[in-house]
Amino acid sequence: MARQKGIIKIQGKIGGMSFYRQNGEYLVREAGGVSAERMRTDPAFARTRENQAEFAEAGRQGKLIRTAFRNSLAGAPTGSSAARLTQRLMKVLQADTTNGRGERTVADGDLALVTGFEFNGKAGLDSTLFSEVSLGFDDTGEELTVSASVVPVTDVVAPAGATHFRVRSAVASLDFGEGKLKSAFAVSSEFGVKEGTAQAVSLVTTYDKALSAHTLALVGIEFLQEVNGMMYPLRNGAFNALQLRGYHSAV
Repeated sequence: MARQKGIIKIQGKIGGMSFYRQNGEYLVREAGGVSAERMRTDPAFARTRENQAEFAEAGRQGKLIRTAFRNSLAGAPTGSSAARLTQRLMKVLQADTTNGRGERTVADGDLALVTGFEFNGKAGLDSTLFSEVSLGFDDTGEELTVSASVVPVTDVVAPAGATHFRVRSAVASLDFGEGKLKSAFAVSSEFGVKEGTAQAVSLVTTYDKALSAHTLALVGIEFLQEVNGMMYPLRNGAFNALQLRGYHSAV
């Protein structure tokens, strides 16, 4: 490598040279890299190709999950959720004991590992809603029931300006092989954040086990502000929590 001299320091590529900074020094070297053809065929890059294939699989299935829950995700900031969900799904497929490296899939992995994933990285459900939330999957009726008893003044951590909240649930049947999905969502009525009596929450949604045995459930909380009898979303949903609460194998 060579060191740059002069007053103006350059970073980036010019012609066949790469200019960069390392440990406080400005350096230059001949630009290089592995060709795409060598990456595809050289046995030395077999592990790289395997990793790329599995990363692509995790990214593809993460997109399917986000699409399935898009109606619910619209109520909260989820800017980093795509990358974080891909990372979580990498752990899911790495638990696949059926297929070899480079061919492992999310469907054959341990999808229970997605439980607890927060779509809003700055607002977690478990630190916002302290009531016990139960999920009941009924494969006979193909129904998911999300239930809870919430005492708002003690069980909900409401942000400044919030006067009310509501609980959300959603369920999605996901065919990871064909890229097909069926989803449904439900929303509770509004509850005042200062109410001191228990409020019953019971939300029922339906899933389709004929489409896929893989069923994911989402639970969230949405904050509102009442102004002159009208309910308005609070601060673009910055405090709304949305969590993948459970996985069910509908067989």
